[in-house]
Amino acid sequence: MTHRMHWLVPMALTSVGSLMLAGCGGAANAASTSAAKTVSLTFEEGIQSPATQTYLQHQINAFEKSHPTIHISMQNYGAADSEIPKLESAVAAHDPPNLLWIAPAYTGQFASSGAIVQAQKYFKNTGFQASSIFTGLLNTGVYQGKVWTMPFDANDLGVYYNKTLFAKAGITSPPTTWSQFLTDAKKLTTNGTYGFEMPIGNQEWTVWIWETLLWQAGGHLLNPSRTKVTFDSPAGIDALNYWVTLMKDHVATFGPLNDAYQLGDFLSGKVAMAINGPWNYAALQQQHSVSYGAFPLPKDKIAATNIGGESLFIFNTTPAQNKAAFLFAKYVTTPAFQIGYDTGSGYLPVSVTAQDSPQYQQYLKNNPFIDVFAKEMSVGKARPPIPAYSQISADIGNAIENALYNKMSAKAALQQAAAQAQQALDSNS
Repeated sequence: MTHRMHWLVPMALTSVGSLMLAGCGGAANAASTSAAKTVSLTFEEGIQSPATQTYLQHQINAFEKSHPTIHISMQNYGAADSEIPKLESAVAAHDPPNLLWIAPAYTGQFASSGAIVQAQKYFKNTGFQASSIFTGLLNTGVYQGKVWTMPFDANDLGVYYNKTLFAKAGITSPPTTWSQFLTDAKKLTTNGTYGFEMPIGNQEWTVWIWETLLWQAGGHLLNPSRTKVTFDSPAGIDALNYWVTLMKDHVATFGPLNDAYQLGDFLSGKVAMAINGPWNYAALQQQHSVSYGAFPLPKDKIAATNIGGESLFIFNTTPAQNKAAFLFAKYVTTPAFQIGYDTGSGYLPVSVTAQDSPQYQQYLKNNPFIDVFAKEMSVGKARPPIPAYSQISADIGNAIENALYNKMSAKAALQQAAAQAQQALDSNS
């Protein structure tokens, strides 16, 4: 059965044309002209999987072969949360990378400052078919009605679980609601094992996960016009108190600070359940200590997950570099790139044609673990790509820490964060 992402309707934007980066010259001058016209690009990314890194480098090599006047140097920046301050400094020093792989939530921040170029300006002249991309993903890069950043890959959040520990606890099927999850976490907490690994830290990983609970409880980060923060609503308080309850009932333990996406505690048997994404699938397949599975995030009032993945940001450098960078961004969206990248990494396609291809559909049938995340995209929501998002996220992160460390009540912590976040939103309006 084809699992189409029904929440995403392809756009009807089409264009024709081509982009020529190298000039024409006589045969005698061809070699020297080619050398003179070579465009070098720096590409910073934070991919954690060595296998995915290898595949991406292979694809860069293929792109360079078909675009001999463009050379791309890939550099890994490590943790995404630490990249933004470094990037801000690089922009201030007029020395940014040409291409950046990072969450599209930062689109508004860099678009509003003029640090990046508008991707949409290249659509017509390069023949880029915007209708080939799921609209919901393309819209994560929209700021003030224009597309600024290009989807690279997609993912969302689910729950990893230890099948052996579930069987020992007599749990025959994964929980589907908050109350069932709490009950199962209690059954799984025994003999040095905790039912759940709680994300902790005030950085984006923790906030990204908590936002799913906010939505599941019926809440929202902002009002519809994005002029007022609303995460301190009764729904937000319920969402944070749910995590507080898991800790107070001693059925959860904190994961590594700001790094709970790492697999150490899950693979060692310290925790029976952990929220994570499909990108660690290759690492799970390579280990032999845990019999693992995945299930959708449990719901409260509604089902919801957080749409993740990364986009390509084209930082404003020279006209030739900007155009060459977009050509690579366009190449990334093709089925030739997407199918191989997604089946090799566990990420989900950004391309309609890649998603619906026989190769990818067969992959989902053969890999039910990934199919869990693919199906969850139908209830996915996304962070707002507004300039103030980074500060709003930091304020929410502080509130989560204050509540989970028992420094403040969930209500007081969120109200304090909301007051601070509103100031950031007002100053960036």
